[in-house]
Amino acid sequence: MGIEVVEKGKHKVVLEMELTPEHLEMEKNKVGSINAMLSETAASIGANLNLEQDDSAAITGVNVHNLNSFKLGKLVVEAISVRNGENVQTWQATTHFDKSAIANGLSIVMLKKIQI
Repeated sequence: MGIEVVEKGKHKVVLEMELTPEHLEMEKNKVGSINAMLSETAASIGANLNLEQDDSAAITGVNVHNLNSFKLGKLVVEAISVRNGENVQTWQATTHFDKSAIANGLSIVMLKKIQI
């Protein structure tokens, strides 16, 4: 999909993805799929950084709000840890185009610690 990790940490993860005509066609058929994919990926990366080696974070719920339509360009998702509990983590992710303060999407991702 062309996702690039720009920053990753226990409290914040930033990803970028250059939107192509193929991505826009996919979004037309499955509205919200790009916001969901980027939000879930960013939150999963951050959540797993907070866990021990034998544990993993499994997504238990995603709430995606698509605020604006997509266009060609570089899309950025910034996910921040809202709550990092013993077993459940909550992350908030905002997607926007590079160098724009206007949000294209707002998501809440909940993840549960599981043993692998």
